[in-house]
Amino acid sequence: MRVCLFFISLAVLFLMLVPAPAALAANSDVGRFTRAVTPVNPVTLQAEGLRITLWGIRPVGDAVIDLKALDLMDNMIGTAAVTCRAISGTSTDMVARCADHTGEDLGLELLNHGYVVVDRRQDVSSVPAYMEEQRAAHRNAEGVWRQVDMMDKAGAPAWLPIVLGASPVAGLLLIALIMYYKLDRLETQQQDEQEQARRKEDQLLVRERHVLVTTIEGELGENKNRIEAFMTIYGAMLESLKSKTETPKYQQSGDIVQKHPSLSRAVFETSGGKFSLLDMKLAAQLSKLYASLPKDQEYVNIEPGVPLESAIALVEKVLREAEALLPPITAVITALDEVVANSRKVEN
Repeated sequence: MRVCLFFISLAVLFLMLVPAPAALAANSDVGRFTRAVTPVNPVTLQAEGLRITLWGIRPVGDAVIDLKALDLMDNMIGTAAVTCRAISGTSTDMVARCADHTGEDLGLELLNHGYVVVDRRQDVSSVPAYMEEQRAAHRNAEGVWRQVDMMDKAGAPAWLPIVLGASPVAGLLLIALIMYYKLDRLETQQQDEQEQARRKEDQLLVRERHVLVTTIEGELGENKNRIEAFMTIYGAMLESLKSKTETPKYQQSGDIVQKHPSLSRAVFETSGGKFSLLDMKLAAQLSKLYASLPKDQEYVNIEPGVPLESAIALVEKVLREAEALLPPITAVITALDEVVANSRKVEN
């Protein structure tokens, strides 16, 4: 494993240093556009119906570095749109230079942090800033260049030729020991970075789940309040209908009965794609609950000539159906409370 890491690093360094034919020209601008995008890998953005490859850069092929590159792009882009200058490609798959809402070039920032390298297959000489950012990242040992520097430092010390001259076998053994020690340190560092990246990703998922759960819980809590208010209103109406001391309102000029409370579904409908963050049982429970909630509002006119018993029966039916909505909503809110409590434990 350690030997593989060593030769892979050398191969990456070799590929970065070997010039390749320029495939694109930075000044072959075919238009500007602004789109909302999602980073899918260190050099690719995905918009609705469009795949954008960032011009002038390519990934380094290291899992930890790639995660850091995605994190950087997520922070730069956020929820804002990016502005791109198309270099080549089609309406659905193009190569472009893109900047965030503040005007920062995504490719330059990735190069500055050492999370990508210049793609020498393209005419990067037309934009000197790209090579300058890569050189600066190399000088500062940023990102992948830190690993490259560590491999350089793993070379033979100045005194080794003396030892080799005195005893070649002892010199080779020393080389082997030095390489083992250096590569072991490199592997340990990479494992630590991967573990940190994994923990950070887990924390992001926990936070995203927490936001999803609390927003749905808020909507269900509001719906529960609406149902209880609805039942209070129609409970009072039922008492009035059953009263022997006053003439029911509907017998004087008619009345309108709302068949069910008006409930919100907005959070659920906009968050459906994030239900994979939840436990399968809870996701199914939520889907079933919202499917059972009334959607379109319905009303019933009670004409003055409707028998009192019929009016009472109608209001009693409306109250029973509204009351039946409360237990499943309460059960789901309780389940969501447990998820929130567990999320707080993980965060602490």
